[in-house]
Formats: sequence, structure tokens, C-alpha cells
Amino acid sequence: MGLTLTLTDQELPASPAFIEFLHTTLAGGDYFIGSWYSQEEEGLASNGDRFEGIQEKAKSIVAHPKGKQCLLRSYRFFKELLTGDLNTLKEISRFQFFFVIGIPRTGGTYLTKQLFRASGIDYKNVQNALAHDGFPHLANLSFKSSGNVHTNGLLQLAEYLTMVEVFFHQHGRLAYNGGIIVPKKFTKAVHYFDLIRAIFPDNAHYLITLRHPLSVCKSVLDKSGGMPADGRFAVRSAIERWALNDWVYWGNTEKEIRQMDYVEVMLGYWKRFHYQMAMTGLPAMPTTTIVPYGAKYMTSAANKLYKTFEVPMEPELFKIAEPTQFSAKHESTADKVVNEVDAFWSSLSLKFPLKELLERY
Repeated sequence: MGLTLTLTDQELPASPAFIEFLHTTLAGGDYFIGSWYSQEEEGLASNGDRFEGIQEKAKSIVAHPKGKQCLLRSYRFFKELLTGDLNTLKEISRFQFFFVIGIPRTGGTYLTKQLFRASGIDYKNVQNALAHDGFPHLANLSFKSSGNVHTNGLLQLAEYLTMVEVFFHQHGRLAYNGGIIVPKKFTKAVHYFDLIRAIFPDNAHYLITLRHPLSVCKSVLDKSGGMPADGRFAVRSAIERWALNDWVYWGNTEKEIRQMDYVEVMLGYWKRFHYQMAMTGLPAMPTTTIVPYGAKYMTSAANKLYKTFEVPMEPELFKIAEPTQFSAKHESTADKVVNEVDAFWSSLSLKFPLKELLERY
């Protein structure tokens, strides 16, 4: 057949986070960091006016030879992801990726920071999209605002890989198994892990972070303004939005979810996230390490990484909050949810760290 199919950046525009990264790289100055690295002060609010003036930045990138080269590189990666003809993408095998995967508020930020420290990179100078889990946006298939979440996610993944090449070519210092170490907090990898496994067949390592669901819920509440006055679910943060999207995927309307009990919504999200994680096969991967939440588990995992990399350093302090008791109803429901996840993992011959999670850090 002699058909020619044409897609332009009008149908598939570069993401604002990628444009921002390239503009800062070319113009100099500080990357947008936010507070992704701060365990104690991390906020969960939206970015507000972060991307104001992004169109002008995009024009300056297109006009710059290096900027245009990076844009074309990302679209070349994107084409290969669409077609499955992975040629240029094979070049990322020169990196060793360390993906920290877990539902938010489970210690992933801490481990990501320790990986950057071991790599000799100041995590306070790493753009949040490159280090943290909001980007690329991989999610269940849907069509929103005239966009395809799946296609947009592939484009953002291609952009992320281009960012890795640019940033770590300049700043990457620590090699492991013949490749430069690339840390990434990657919660959303759970939604497309078959894709991640195909792209990184031999150069990815996974650290799974797990925490008791009520402790996760309390942490989200603390960062989102506390329990809503009526006890019903509300969306004030990115994590609450992800929980809502999960329930929508399972057939509920946003209106129905916003009338539900807040804790019940978060428990359902936690349960399905870990069911999905188990079904991907991620916990059984030979390069996977499971890290329960808690100072002794997190610092032990960091120490093992330092030893593996032969880096003489000590882990940073890991801060924990005091355990919080919920109502008897919520405690009972949470017990049921945790035991169900444990049983489900066991049915797949996977080891779930039930004892450690019941410590309730």
C-alpha cells in the first residue's frame, strides 16, 4: 500500500513540562523543582500559573537548533512506541533505571532522594517532572478534552526518555552494570507495566513501597487540608484526583463518589492499586525489591543501595508520624481490605509484607 499518514504537533503537541525542561536547559537558570523532595513539607496542590508563557518558550525552542533536535528526538521515540519498531529506543540501554513504584505517601520520595544522592546529583536541582511521579501521565484509557490519554501518555513517556538523555548526559556520574543510574519515582508505571517491561527489558530495577492504607489516608489528609467537614470525599490534591479517577474507571460517577465516605474511597483505591500491581507481575520481577514503610525499612533499603553502588554514605533521616486510630468502622474495613490484598498476593505466589504493614507507620 502507498498510503501516507501524517500527524503534526497540532494534533499531538509537546507537553508543557517538556517545553519547560528544554527551555531551562537551553536558556540556563534553575529547573522548576517545586517541593517534590520535601518529605515533611511536600504539598499536594496544583501548579497554578506554572506554565504561563509556555507558547513563547515553545517558539524559542523550535528556533534553537538543539531545542529542535530534542523535539524531533522525542517524536522519533514516540513513533517507535506507536509502531513497536524499537530502533532508536534501544539506545536508552546505556542507562540503568531505578523506578520507585508505590501508591503515593508510601516513602517513594525518600528512596528517590537517596538514589539521587548516591548518584552524586543534588536532588534539589532536579526538575520535578524528571524525578517525581506526575510525569509521564500513564493511566487507564479514556478520551478527555479531545485527547487520548493512552496516546498522550506514550508521547510523554517519549519526552521523559529524551529528558533523561539530555539531563544525565550532562549530570550523570554514577555507573552500575555498565550504565548511568537514573532514579525515578513512578507510581503510574503500575497502569502500563507491560509497556515499561518491554521498553526496559534488561536495564530497569524496581523498588516497591508499601504502607498500611489508613496511614496512607491520614498522610493524604494531612497534606490536603484535613478531613472534609461532612466526612465525604473531596478532591483538593493530585492524589485525591487519582483516587477519584480509579473509582470512575470502576463505573461510578464523580457525583456519586463525592457523596461517599472519604476513608472508604481511599481504601478502595488502595485495594485496587495493589491488586493491579500484583497482576502486572511487578512484585515477582528478579530486579524488584519490596520496601515496607518505616524508618528501619527505608534506611535499610538505602544502605543496601549504597553498598551495591559502593558509595560510602549514610541515609538521610526518615521521618515518621505517630500512628492514628480511625473509627471502629474504618478500622474494621481497613483490616478486611489489608487481609484481602494479602490473600490475593498469596494466591499468585507473591509475598505481601503483612506483618510490617500492621506496624502502622
